[in-house]
Amino acid sequence: MYDTASMSFAIPYPANAAFMLFLALATPSAAAIFSPQQQTPALEHNRAVELNNQGLALYGQGKVDDAILMYRQALAIDPSFEEALSNLGVALDSQGRDDEAVADFDTALKLAPTDAVAASNRGMALYHQRKYSDAIDAYKLAIQIHPNLPQAYNGMGAALFAEGRVDDAVAAYHQALALSPKYADALNNLGAALNAQQKWDDAAGVFERALALEPKSADIRANYAVALAGAGRDDDAIAVYREVVAAKPADAAAWSALGQLQYKQNQMAGAAESLQKSLDLNPRQPEAEFHLAGAFQSQGKLPEALAAYQRGLALDPANPHALYNLGNAYMAMNNPRDAEAQYRKAVAALPDFPEAELALGAAQASAGELDAAEATLRNLAARHPENPDAQFNLGNVLFNKGRWAPAADAYRASIRLRPDFAHAHYNLGMTLLRLNDAKTAAQEFQAANRLDPSLKPPQ
Repeated sequence: MYDTASMSFAIPYPANAAFMLFLALATPSAAAIFSPQQQTPALEHNRAVELNNQGLALYGQGKVDDAILMYRQALAIDPSFEEALSNLGVALDSQGRDDEAVADFDTALKLAPTDAVAASNRGMALYHQRKYSDAIDAYKLAIQIHPNLPQAYNGMGAALFAEGRVDDAVAAYHQALALSPKYADALNNLGAALNAQQKWDDAAGVFERALALEPKSADIRANYAVALAGAGRDDDAIAVYREVVAAKPADAAAWSALGQLQYKQNQMAGAAESLQKSLDLNPRQPEAEFHLAGAFQSQGKLPEALAAYQRGLALDPANPHALYNLGNAYMAMNNPRDAEAQYRKAVAALPDFPEAELALGAAQASAGELDAAEATLRNLAARHPENPDAQFNLGNVLFNKGRWAPAADAYRASIRLRPDFAHAHYNLGMTLLRLNDAKTAAQEFQAANRLDPSLKPPQ
């Protein structure tokens, strides 16, 4: 079976929510009387404000290109309109145009050096550029200007987390939440950081608070499922992942995580269905392919398993456990030579891989290569003298070579390491018969039968 201990599911940590500056339209006092020359600058600025507000409305509707056009028109009228510059930076950043966004935030901060919102949004754009150290500096500036800005603490936490400074990130998220206890993004990010610290129960509690605020958030729910799985609450995690994929049926990562949990729970038909959906959405997932192969293999669907292993290995050709399991599939199809080739690759990829060496010896023996099998198993037994299976399989090879005395020694060594090894007792009895020691052989057969009643003494 494929080892699922390394399963993981990562949800991107949301960057801090961008501030958008909603400006009220300026209206001149009715009592003021201006000459046309005096009115023109105020009227122009009012028009720039109107265009900026139109841009904000369009951005809120998801019409980002139209919003950018409005902001640019506002700036064409008033190039020093700092709010429009900052809003333009946010819109550009939302499109992944981070270089342009940073430039606009830089200009905005030159115009208004104490604008904490622009400094925080600049940190967001730098974060998206993966310039995490620079982003942290930008957030620190925002906090220096405005110490009570929760979004700046949240954004700094995300940048600290990206740098691997998880403890510092947790502290930053707590500061954000001290200022804004119902800040769902900060709760989600704090939970994700606690997941990274493997504080599963604490993380689950944080995600529950976040979901109380944002019950429809599939991203929070997916992170919650990670915490539940980490806490060993697999059934609950499966239920939550089902909710995630119901809300986001095109989420390949969620389908994969669901399938791998189903695999772990031995729900093989469901695992295969979930993993296949994930791979239909994103074929470049070797881990999903390997688990899909394992699910097929457990159901006896060996051709399907072979195909899935081969697709996964095309993406991750040196994965030792996948190579080992592919070898097992070939053995199940009575193809020991192809199995041997895969076991050799597994051992080459992971030199200290006793299970693969043990299987290699068995494949060599099944292929009639008894000398090679003996060499493989002796090498394994020498390096792992505590391994009863190595001694047992070595005994089988020696028995098949007609070397009864050393075979008996190998079986005895296996029994010393595992006294309740029923098949080793039985095979030792068969070997002792060939050494004309019927009395001791009978004792071994009796021991085997006590441990496994299906093992009857030969008649």
